[in-house]
Amino acid sequence: MKKTESPVDKRSHNRLRVKDGVYAIINYKPTIFGQIINISKDGMAVRYSSNGKPLSVPSELDVFIKDSNFYIEKIQTNIISDFEIGDKSPFGSQENRQRCFKFGEMKSSQHFQLDYLLQNYTKEGCSDKDCRQSDDHQI
Repeated sequence: MKKTESPVDKRSHNRLRVKDGVYAIINYKPTIFGQIINISKDGMAVRYSSNGKPLSVPSELDVFIKDSNFYIEKIQTNIISDFEIGDKSPFGSQENRQRCFKFGEMKSSQHFQLDYLLQNYTKEGCSDKDCRQSDDHQI
C-alpha cells in the first residue's frame, strides 16, 4: 500500500480571510473581476465567474475595495492554480472558479497599501479548505 503524503506548504506568510467588498481585477480584456477570499503578504486566492472560455494569463492585477477609494494598481503576479469550484451558475454557462496568485516584486507604495489592507480588511484565521486548496490544484 502506498503512503499518501500531505502537500508541503511553501508559504512564508499565513493567509487571512478577507472581509466582504474586497475584489481583484484578474483579467483586463475582457475585464474579469472576482472576490478575494484570502490574502497574505505573498499571495491571494480570488473566486470569479467564467463563461467557460480560458482567460489570458496576465502578469499583473489590480485590487480594490467596493465603496472606497482604496485601489492597488498593477501588482505583479504568478498564477499558482486555477480550478472550478462547484456547479455552473443557474444563469447561463457561467462556471465558478478560483485562481490563486503569488505576488511578484512590488513597489514600496504597493507594499504600504497591501499592509493597510491586511490590517484593516481581513479577519483572523482562514479555513483549511480555503487556504490550502491551491496546494492541491496545479495549472
